[in-house]
Amino acid sequence: MGEAGGAAQLLEMLERASAPGRRPGSAGGPGGPARVPAPRAPQHRLEPKAAGAVVVLPETSGAPVLGPAPATAPPPAAGLPGHQPEHQQEPQQDHRREGQDGAARGQRARVLALVAGAGLVAAAWSGVSAHLADRVPEGTTVAGVAIGGMHRDDAVRLLSRTLAPRLAEPLQVRLDAPGQGQRTTTVDPSVADLRLDAAATAARAIGPVGLPTTLWRQVAGGGAVAPVLEGREADLAAAVDRAAVALDVPAVEGSISFASGQPVAVAPVTGTALDREAAVAQVRRAWLAAPGAPGGQRPLPLPARTTEPQATAAAVQEALQAQALPAVSAPLTVVVGGRTVVLPPAQVLPSLSVVVDGPSLRLHVDGAALAEAVAAADPATSAPAQDARLDTSTGAPVVVPAVAGSEPDPRALSTAAAAALVASGEGRTAQVATRQVEPALSTEALAGMGISALLGQVVSPLTADPARTQDVTAAARALDGAVLAPGEPLDVGARMGEPSEQAGWVPARVVVDGRATTTLAAGTTQVASAVHAAAFAAGLQVDARTAPESWNPRDPVGLDAVVGPGAPLVLTEATSTGALLRVEVVDGVLRVQVWGPPTRQVTLTTSAASDVRPPVQLSDPSPQCAAQPGQDGFTTTVVRTTTPVPGSGRTPDQEEAQAVTDELTTTYAPRTAVTCTAPGAGGAPGGAAPALD
Repeated sequence: MGEAGGAAQLLEMLERASAPGRRPGSAGGPGGPARVPAPRAPQHRLEPKAAGAVVVLPETSGAPVLGPAPATAPPPAAGLPGHQPEHQQEPQQDHRREGQDGAARGQRARVLALVAGAGLVAAAWSGVSAHLADRVPEGTTVAGVAIGGMHRDDAVRLLSRTLAPRLAEPLQVRLDAPGQGQRTTTVDPSVADLRLDAAATAARAIGPVGLPTTLWRQVAGGGAVAPVLEGREADLAAAVDRAAVALDVPAVEGSISFASGQPVAVAPVTGTALDREAAVAQVRRAWLAAPGAPGGQRPLPLPARTTEPQATAAAVQEALQAQALPAVSAPLTVVVGGRTVVLPPAQVLPSLSVVVDGPSLRLHVDGAALAEAVAAADPATSAPAQDARLDTSTGAPVVVPAVAGSEPDPRALSTAAAAALVASGEGRTAQVATRQVEPALSTEALAGMGISALLGQVVSPLTADPARTQDVTAAARALDGAVLAPGEPLDVGARMGEPSEQAGWVPARVVVDGRATTTLAAGTTQVASAVHAAAFAAGLQVDARTAPESWNPRDPVGLDAVVGPGAPLVLTEATSTGALLRVEVVDGVLRVQVWGPPTRQVTLTTSAASDVRPPVQLSDPSPQCAAQPGQDGFTTTVVRTTTPVPGSGRTPDQEEAQAVTDELTTTYAPRTAVTCTAPGAGGAPGGAAPALD
């Protein structure tokens, strides 16, 4: 059936459904069989499929539903109400049929008019929607950028050019902390990684094609539209977390201070923390907000929440009265291994503190600090451990066994003292056992290194200044006996330590740039130079070395070194064995020795000086002048050749290793020669002239 036939059938169905006296779905009169509308078609008949089933398709009637014929009701009896003779009913039925036909024709005309009007509206709607599909409604803005009336492509280009650069700029934010003032920082755009989707933003501004709301926006105006931003929520959250570090004001727990010698309560303070989750959503919305618009304020205020300390002020006062004040009210008795030590409150005080323990505070005793106080009061309560060492006094190294030490167990002492300090009378006694302290270098470890041969040695003469000799001795004592375990570096400056009077250093006079000055570090360059030269000659690996500015004939040429801030000297025994460093002051000289296994042979060759530059001669009439010998500037190279010793117990791979050559080049600057012309200048009290250092 064609489209015309289908339309006609639809109209006919409507007519039949609306005909007076007929129910929807009924083609006959009241009580007649149910019928469905049938199209107008040539008359034909179908044979019944079952007994009693009749199918008739007249041109103007409906098609009956297949099925048994309905039971026929008997006609009403004559004379009963509602009965009329057949010849009296026919005129009324014809008149009714004529009225129904006229109503059907009017209904058909109205339906046709409605269908035609709907088609015209649909066509107009479709045309308008297509025309406005790529046009941004008037009055539309995105983050303060006006794109109203623009074509979609032009809007995309404008948004990309104006808004995308803003996302690459740090976002200034702030947190208002009550009582703490305003704290500001920035959110890092490289971490947040927000990106503008200009095409999606333009599509959001235009709206879906064909919807009534989209057409209404074109007529009424678009207004402000939020930009579409891309980026992972986790990246933005990470950027906000970084900013929170500068914004948060942590809560301060209440405590008790012992700094004044008496316990003093310190009240807790509430804090302010950034509300991370809410801040992430706000930063995303406000990053591109225009000035004056919601979220356009800079720095952007972020939401905060108050953080409370665990312990209240009342808990602090309770700890002060019940624990801190009793702890310093009387001496503490400590019993260690049968020895009794009585410590006055002043000696106990440095080891005391309070710690937050949930909603309350608890007295804490630093067991290690209290053990030091006990050892200071009675040294016999502890014994330091002694590392294994090598005795070379007889010429051949002899292993001196390590000795384990003992000390009060710091953890046990802390627990026992904390309980005793809040007690009274005899209860203020802490009894604790000792624990064994193992040496850092055991006898077995040192013996396993096989150190038996002298690999390198330097002897450097000392000056006549006793103060300077004492400083050299202090440095030598700090370095003597250092064991270089395989692969473990030795920082010579760190091992030497900061020169101090407590470590045995004394002020000594030295010459610097033609002037005499007093220092605690006299002789450090001489010691560092001797150690470096001996280590290089022994085949040790030099990881870091700083040469002096000019050469001093007292030190090995090309192998001298200085130590100090920014001037490290680091040595390593790179083989599978170890090495021993001996540094001593004997018979008026500084002697440095490096001992190790006899597995390698080292030869040194020093080149002749090159690029020689003579010193400048200077006469100084100043009374403060200190005579200074001149020294040429030059360049020299020391070549080291290390050869494995056959049959020295090395592994097969080490036995087959070839000789290794190392070169160390040093360039020295000339040192000015200073001659003092003033009477009495250049000397030193006691007749000893200050030396270069």
